[in-house]
Amino acid sequence: MTAAPPVKLLIDTDTGVDDAMGVVLALCSPRAQVLGLTSVFGNVDVERTTANTIKITELLDRRDVPVAKGAAKGLLGTPEFVPFIHGEDGVGNAGYDPPETAAVDETAVDLIRRCAREHPGELVVAALGPLTNLALALAVDPELAGLVKSVVWMGGTATIRGNVGPWTEADAGHDPEAAQMVLDSGVPFTMVGLDVTDRCLLSGDELQRIAAGTSAAARYLARITPFYLEFYSGRLGFRACAMHSALAAAIALDPELVTKQERLPLAIELTGTATRGMTVADRRPGIDLPANADVVLDYDDDRFKAEFMQLVGAAAPVSA
Repeated sequence: MTAAPPVKLLIDTDTGVDDAMGVVLALCSPRAQVLGLTSVFGNVDVERTTANTIKITELLDRRDVPVAKGAAKGLLGTPEFVPFIHGEDGVGNAGYDPPETAAVDETAVDLIRRCAREHPGELVVAALGPLTNLALALAVDPELAGLVKSVVWMGGTATIRGNVGPWTEADAGHDPEAAQMVLDSGVPFTMVGLDVTDRCLLSGDELQRIAAGTSAAARYLARITPFYLEFYSGRLGFRACAMHSALAAAIALDPELVTKQERLPLAIELTGTATRGMTVADRRPGIDLPANADVVLDYDDDRFKAEFMQLVGAAAPVSA
C-alpha cells in the first residue's frame, strides 16, 4: 500500500505550553509537511509567542520552516494574558535564551496567503489560538476560503462550560469577531473544542517518561511543562495537564483520530453581556440553519497518546 503523502500544513499559534506541544508534534511527524508557522497573541503577547515559536524550530533543527509574526491584538478589545497558566514567557518560565534567528519579513497574513495560493486545495491550517490572522487574511483575500483545504481550530466548546467563564473558551473569547468572520467565509472548518481537549491529559507519569528521553523534543517538553502541570494539577486534583492544541494539531494531520463529530450550524456570540465569545453549536433537531462546521465530540485517546509519545521519543537528538 502506498503511503499517503504528507499533509501540507500551516500552524497558526499563540505558543504557550500546549501550543508548543502541537508545534513539536507537527515538526516531528512524518505525516506533516510544515510549510510555515504564524504567531498570534493569546496565551502571552505576540512578541513572546513569536520568539517561542522560533525557538522550537531552532531546538528541533527545523530552521527551514519560516515563522511569520502576526496580530498583537484582536479586531476589537484589549488582550488579556494568562501568565499564571503558561508562565510569564508562555513556556513555563523555562528560562531559554532569546532565539538566534528572527521572524521572516513576511507578515502572518502574507505567509498564509502565499501558502494557500502555492498549494490550492491542499493547505490545512491548524489554528491553535485566536483566529485573528486568518480572519485578516480572508478579509484581504476572500478567495482564500476556496483555496484552503480545511481549517482545524483548537477553540470553542459545544457541550461543556468554557474556561474563561461559564460560556466562553479562551481562544474564542480573545477575538470573537475574527472567529465569526472565518465561519462566514465558508472555508471548510473543524472545531476541536474543550469538549474533547479537556479530556486529553498528559499525566505526571507520562511527563516522567518524556523527561527520561534524550531527543531534542523530549528535552524541550520536559523543560517547559512542569509549571503548566502544577497549574492543572491544582485544578484537577491529580497530576496531569491538558494537551489542548496538541490534539488539534494531531487531528489536522490525521482526521481518523476522530471517533465522533457532528456537522452543525456554528456561530459566535458577539453582543451578549454574559455570553460574548460563546461558540453556539446548534444541536436541536429540526433547526433550519445551514451547517457550517464539523464539531469534534470524541477521539481515540489511546492512539493519539501512543503516537505523541512515540514522536517525541523518536525525534533525532541535537545540541540544545
